[in-house]
Amino acid sequence: MVEHGPDALAESWTQLWLGGQFAPNLQRANVTGITGPPSQRAVQRLKRQPPPPPPISPHLIDPAQGTLFEVTHDWSRLPASAVLPSMTPAGQALMDDFVAYAHAKAWEAGTRRASTRTLRIVVAWIGADAPIPEADIQALTATRGPGTPTCRVAQFLTHRGLLIPSQQVDPDARAIDMQLRSLPEPIAAELRRWVSVLRGEGRRRHLPLAFATIRRYLSYLLPVMQGWAGDVSSLREVTSDDIRTVLKQTTGNSARNRHTALRSLFRALKQERLIFRDPISRIALPKVDQLPVPLPSDRLRGLIDQANGPLAKFVIALVAVHALGVGEITRLRLADLDLSRGRLVVRRDTGVHTLYLDEVTHVLADAWLRERHRRWPLTTNPHLLISQVTAADTDDPPVSRQLMGYLFRSTGIAASKLRQDRLLDEARHSADPVHLMRLFGVTAATAMKYIYAAHPEKRSSLPR
Repeated sequence: MVEHGPDALAESWTQLWLGGQFAPNLQRANVTGITGPPSQRAVQRLKRQPPPPPPISPHLIDPAQGTLFEVTHDWSRLPASAVLPSMTPAGQALMDDFVAYAHAKAWEAGTRRASTRTLRIVVAWIGADAPIPEADIQALTATRGPGTPTCRVAQFLTHRGLLIPSQQVDPDARAIDMQLRSLPEPIAAELRRWVSVLRGEGRRRHLPLAFATIRRYLSYLLPVMQGWAGDVSSLREVTSDDIRTVLKQTTGNSARNRHTALRSLFRALKQERLIFRDPISRIALPKVDQLPVPLPSDRLRGLIDQANGPLAKFVIALVAVHALGVGEITRLRLADLDLSRGRLVVRRDTGVHTLYLDEVTHVLADAWLRERHRRWPLTTNPHLLISQVTAADTDDPPVSRQLMGYLFRSTGIAASKLRQDRLLDEARHSADPVHLMRLFGVTAATAMKYIYAAHPEKRSSLPR
């Protein structure tokens, strides 16, 4: 050691080395060449030395290497406390860009750390020299739970051209397929043909229905199909008496929903020539008019003050004062609000409605805009209402209905009930339907519905 130094450890002529690569630090030679105990200074210097970096992952994707077969990474074999491989120069540059991107988007500290950790795991094992399959990133969340965000990472990699998108399967379509598998054949096959017809793939082409709508119809049909499965082998055997029996098992809206779904099912099967006659064609349910009812005044007192945060207060004011629906609130654009003139443009299928802000709503709108700019100053989402998720989403989606429901949860009143109460209250003060149409932008049928509810004496016939 004294003559050749620590570099002799790697030489081929070295047969024995006591102490390994740390021997020069742990031993000190005297003038006679006899070694003694390690000095305290050498021990402290050894403690201060960082451990050697881990090697680079041998599983990095080579852009020049062909793919033999597709396989998704199994992240379950990676412990949560595992030491990750060292980063390549390209991987480290990608990580630095991601950190700068996250700061530019003003992500919260917790979200930024979790997303950075997710990308660090993926890049350390797979590399950054070739596009990364989105399925591998999604598998990481499936293994480690929802605390491992992948949406922001996937969007960043898409922006950099380093993501291979996976084939997205609609969750409602997946749920429909699972529910149909629980039914016996050929009833399940006949229902699959019905789904195809509603999706516009039948003998007669038409606009497809959304999988969410078909799933809702199927939820009305599933109990009926399960009850018929033990009595019939095919829907060809269903008679009108069978349909009347299942309709009598429910009342009100439940019966009407079941009737609508059954009518859609048998019309589609008749169109596809899978049944000879439509057993529900001559069965109709009486129409029941459900008049809106007012809310108790004590539940409305201090409603806006109970809301938590500028977003919730602004949304509740739009519903409680201006009777806007939840769906149209989520679609509002930032350009639709003009605070200087106190106007808000609401775009509907029936036309454009200009809403004039009262003093309270005007103040709450200003507070929300300030909060929006403070939290997400660099977001490009054009919608008036945004959240932590939609502000960072490059697809610029509106806020979800789940978020809207969460905003009203603290009040204990559903948004639809609050909107009905506002329309009904205005109808009590004015029996003019034209006034309701101009003030709230509702249709003539909706205006008359609330006028009759507030002034039943104006009806020419009693409601059934």
